[in-house]
Amino acid sequence: MKKEFILALIIISLFSFLSGCLDSSESNGGNGAEEFVFTNLEGTQIRLSSYRGKVVILDMWATWCNPCHAVMPELKKIYDNYTRDQLEIMSVDIDSRESVQLIQSFIEWFEDQYNTELNWIFGQDDGSISEKYMNESAIPTLAVFDQKGRLYYRKAGVHAYKEIPTGFPEDTPTLAPILDELIS
Repeated sequence: MKKEFILALIIISLFSFLSGCLDSSESNGGNGAEEFVFTNLEGTQIRLSSYRGKVVILDMWATWCNPCHAVMPELKKIYDNYTRDQLEIMSVDIDSRESVQLIQSFIEWFEDQYNTELNWIFGQDDGSISEKYMNESAIPTLAVFDQKGRLYYRKAGVHAYKEIPTGFPEDTPTLAPILDELIS
């Protein structure tokens, strides 16, 4: 049953890739320090500026987005391979129709399905993050901020940590070289 679910997820994700719903523009080397604020699932405001000194990955996603689901295991690999002194991940749901309860239910479902823990920061966008950082409303969109809070990288679509998983497009960007360059 688990293999069938994973195969179905891969097929759905592949269909999404081929349907052209993903944007591929990117931005490297932002100049000034950025700031954004969102509310985490516990109701606390999270500010990018509170994470100066760390590389921050901003993951813009929604519970209904199958390519977003495919990126979660890759984010988990990243989260497990860097310390909290080096890096933080913030997954911000950009769909204003989705409630905290729906997001929490999705996380619980995902953790159960994949026998893993999504233990980084999750929250909701009030519209300001997606307006500023999303590429043409395509999700998932990942943005990487350097230790000084400058936007270093942004790209829509699926990403891998080091190796491109089966079912992902051949040209899937890997984040390890970007992260290693920033953290070295």
